[in-house]
Amino acid sequence: MEIFGYIIIGIIILYILGFIVNLFLPSNTITIEELSNHVKEWFIEMYPIRKKSPKIVISDESSDYAGTYTFYNNKITLFTQNVSDYEGIVEITLHELVHWREITSHSKDQWYDKQLKEYGYENHPQEIWCRTVAAELTKHYIKQRV
Repeated sequence: MEIFGYIIIGIIILYILGFIVNLFLPSNTITIEELSNHVKEWFIEMYPIRKKSPKIVISDESSDYAGTYTFYNNKITLFTQNVSDYEGIVEITLHELVHWREITSHSKDQWYDKQLKEYGYENHPQEIWCRTVAAELTKHYIKQRV
């Protein structure tokens, strides 16, 4: 019974020491908001254009999409129910930023909608472009952060 008591005390001491060490270590966690805004800043630095940067909104609502860009209010929405891992957040943020860079006017927004009706989402020319560019940029972004 004595040995069991020492083991329990040892476990408690290790737990307390781990807690104390964690108090003084910087946190390696990053929120989805921080990550997506960092990706946005990186993208705009890499591809500067004279345009107000989009607001990024994180939503836990249900959606058929991982993210959306809305031209009318210059807003990117990321749906956390559909993507929540680091690489996924980076890629979806970049995907929507490519839309932001491409859709610069009401007429381009209407053109996107017209093509959506004609080609559907998967075969939409801009979606193909955004998926391809975002996938490649995700590799570069992550490589620069490692």
